[in-house]
Amino acid sequence: MPTAKAVLSGRARVAKGAAKASSKAASVPTKAALRKTLLHRRKVIPADLRSTTQWKIINHLRTVVADLSPTTVALYTASGAEPDLAAYVAELWREGQTVALPRVVGQGLPLVFNVWPPFGALEPDALGLPAATGPEIWPSLMVVPMVGYARNGFRLGMGGGFYDRTLAHVPRQCRTVGVCFTELEIPVPVAQALAAPHDIPMAYIATGKELIKVA
Repeated sequence: MPTAKAVLSGRARVAKGAAKASSKAASVPTKAALRKTLLHRRKVIPADLRSTTQWKIINHLRTVVADLSPTTVALYTASGAEPDLAAYVAELWREGQTVALPRVVGQGLPLVFNVWPPFGALEPDALGLPAATGPEIWPSLMVVPMVGYARNGFRLGMGGGFYDRTLAHVPRQCRTVGVCFTELEIPVPVAQALAAPHDIPMAYIATGKELIKVA
């Protein structure tokens, strides 16, 4: 039979472990809180660093395109302080690459992608974002904007769920590359704590610092 001292010692260890676990849980922010922090951090990135980062991201995308030889590259039209990849579009067109843009068709629905022919007109989608008017198509390479990222492929988005719903139905042959500012990296332990079953990791992550191949 355990002594009273042993029982008390065991209870103390359990209490200490519970307190440690509670402290660890309290140190992990919610997705909403982390998103707010990262959006503010992104907003105050200096213009010169923003410009440099965007060109470095484009260089990384060139590497991915050269390695994968995709038939269709889906980009996006930058909103707010997202990395602006507009300079890369004309280059892809000159190389004969098919370019597509995402389109929001309604709340609670996945994105669809429309071909954007060279210098083709754009129109507002259901959220008022510029969308192409060409035929619908599944891209073989999808470039995804991110509010924050982790080196394990975790992506924190704007919270609307449009890319989450889209990534859940991506064909196997479609590869994804998330783009983000280096300053918005999320520690992997935090990402692991925040990840939900529907969070699909990126295959690549392109930042102003490096190209990370996740899978």
